[in-house]
Amino acid sequence: MKQWLLTILKLLFVVGLMAWVLGSVHWHDRLIFTTPAEPPQTVNGATTVDGKPALVTVKDVRIDGPWNIEKVAILPAPAAASATVMTRGRQVDGRDLEIEPGLITYWRNLDRGLFALGAFCYFLTLLMAGARWFWLLRVNGIAVKLREALAYTWIGTFFNTVVPGATGGDLIKALYIMKRCPEKRVPALVSVIVDRVLGLTSLAILAAVLVLFSFDRFAPLAIGIWGVMFFVGLVFLFSFSRRLRSLIRLNVLLNKLPAKLGRALHMINDAVYFYRDHKSVIIFSLLAGIGNHIVSVASVMFVGEALGVGMPRAEYFVLIPVINIVSAIPIAPNGWGVGEGLFRWLFGKYGAIYVAGDLGNAVQVMGTRAVALSVLYRLHLTVWSLLGGVFVLTSRERVTKADIQHEVELEQEQKVS
Repeated sequence: MKQWLLTILKLLFVVGLMAWVLGSVHWHDRLIFTTPAEPPQTVNGATTVDGKPALVTVKDVRIDGPWNIEKVAILPAPAAASATVMTRGRQVDGRDLEIEPGLITYWRNLDRGLFALGAFCYFLTLLMAGARWFWLLRVNGIAVKLREALAYTWIGTFFNTVVPGATGGDLIKALYIMKRCPEKRVPALVSVIVDRVLGLTSLAILAAVLVLFSFDRFAPLAIGIWGVMFFVGLVFLFSFSRRLRSLIRLNVLLNKLPAKLGRALHMINDAVYFYRDHKSVIIFSLLAGIGNHIVSVASVMFVGEALGVGMPRAEYFVLIPVINIVSAIPIAPNGWGVGEGLFRWLFGKYGAIYVAGDLGNAVQVMGTRAVALSVLYRLHLTVWSLLGGVFVLTSRERVTKADIQHEVELEQEQKVS
């Protein structure tokens, strides 16, 4: 009952957050006419005529075809039979014209070639992530085939993306590998945890390095990113340092815990400490993770260019890691709502200067483009993840609902003990 309540609360949170984000962007195409301001006239140093402020007039229309060209075809009303070609800039009546597309228009004018390139990059990231985890498994002596590791990785993605609920994709992936290799249960579970930690660490490293090249522009983000790096560094120190373990008397603390919980944590502790003697594995995994995230950011970048977002490529490699790190916090299923809010805020804040023309609402324009990118990208991930559903149906070591329930019950028993 508690699990269902938690799931419902999460879904309600996502719905509310998405409603707020989508309600703050423009859905309709608009013409924005600006009558230039008239300065006060002066004679002999004295003001004789008061100046007039700029007058802005907004009209909802529908763009027929591309929006990011010099001459744009406009349908004044939904029932209009023919389009009127309008040019941005100064009009014959002296007013300035800016054409602002709505959310749907960005999707309707998608560059399919660039989108396909972005989709292919995401496909590569799943293959690379599965291969990295496969290597961690083999180092632990877990005899699985590469195709099995790739299939379990895709299954985890499927549960993260498609299936709502309190059970995350990492847990499902761990259950599959533990069912496949029951004699290596704890090392298999820890390999999933270590793989996730190394993945997020490599993502933070990528952002931490690249943000230094534009530190003045991204100073607040840089402080946050380096704060995450400091925390991760402490985790690694306490995980692998004999002196620190001895200083906090880790084994003594574990022995004072309830027997069942203590045994489980002892096994996990031994499995994690196993990697201390395999530093090359950690280093390789971090480097592989950085390469993987470069391809992952490139995937978002190409989809953004397919939409015409207008953000410089270098800035994707600062903003997307930040968005992905925060979205990884299990607040909402697959980060829905959280990701859209972050895209809107960060792209609007740092990308408004790249909006062409003299729009007073450049932050909102870029925010609309960012939300269009985020929603389209997540929908595209959902389609890719459906392949994981195929693996669920065809896997011989299929994890059942009973397996998941059993694992949850064990976790609850350990908490109560």
